[in-house]
Amino acid sequence: MPLRQGGCARSLGNNMLRAVPPAEGAPIRLSVAAPSGEISAPRPRLPAVDLARGVAIVAMVVYHTAFDLYAEGLIASDAENGLVWKLFARTVATSFLVLVGIGLVLASRGGIVWPRYWRRVALVAVGAILVSVATWFFDSETFVYFGILHQIAVASVLALPFLVAPWWVVAAAAAVIIAAPWFATSPAFGAPWLLWLGLGPDVRSTLDYVPLLPWFGAVLAGILAGRVVVRYSAVMAKWRLAWPPASWLCLAGRWSLVIYLVHQPLIFGAVHLYATAFPPSVETTRARFVGQCERAVCEAGDKSCAAYCGCVFDGLYGTDLYPPRRPSDLTEDQASRQQAVLNACRAASPQ
Repeated sequence: MPLRQGGCARSLGNNMLRAVPPAEGAPIRLSVAAPSGEISAPRPRLPAVDLARGVAIVAMVVYHTAFDLYAEGLIASDAENGLVWKLFARTVATSFLVLVGIGLVLASRGGIVWPRYWRRVALVAVGAILVSVATWFFDSETFVYFGILHQIAVASVLALPFLVAPWWVVAAAAAVIIAAPWFATSPAFGAPWLLWLGLGPDVRSTLDYVPLLPWFGAVLAGILAGRVVVRYSAVMAKWRLAWPPASWLCLAGRWSLVIYLVHQPLIFGAVHLYATAFPPSVETTRARFVGQCERAVCEAGDKSCAAYCGCVFDGLYGTDLYPPRRPSDLTEDQASRQQAVLNACRAASPQ
């Protein structure tokens, strides 16, 4: 990607005096950087960090678009439960949280400006509350009670001691936190008010779940990475983005919170309107149903299951029995007819 002078980041000017990096691995000094509560001039931004944040934002938009398309039945690829999509979503979430850690280190260069810091935490917390309230009204059964914005708000406070801790303490804490769900999960943490910790054996259905453990470990990993970034910040601050798309990504990275809050309602609304005007094809609906059916009822290596699931779709689609429902939600006649289709497909499927 070409780099040149001028571009996304502000001119350095005399602020270079504030960006002298500490020794490698050294913790950041926490102090009030502005007297009497005054807010000092913003520190120079690093285009590379804004660019990385912009790439993460675009990746998030791609995932949520695929998720909404799948929810509306417009694509067969399962963006909710498919392995590739799950890995993609977790990679995006990890990148955001690592960047949070890097951002905390960059914001504390030469001392934290506390008014600016708390204002940023408050904005993220308000955003998290708005997400919870909006998703509650959308679907109270799957509302977001602790998503990525909740994680960022809490992690931004919990990470403060680690900004001044030796690097090996941060690394050890990150390792323990990331591993915690594998050895510390217990029914004792299954109460609804403790689900945010991530140590309960069961997860309440939700549209977005980024619990404290193990995800806070990604923020701590970002703090370690941030110390490396600060060490070379004087060099990185001179980078400028000459390629227009990269500059746009950089700009998106600077407005990541706003984009996060507004993109999903816009995407969902657009996808829903499209699905209303142009309903999904039978082929896409069938492929989607068969994929869901296979995950729900098939055993590993059961080659007859796909044929069975396809037969069930063909028998139910276009009738009052589609989409399939639990027998308790059907009339006696509907339950009898649905069971007849299932029995016929089971008998017709190759063994």
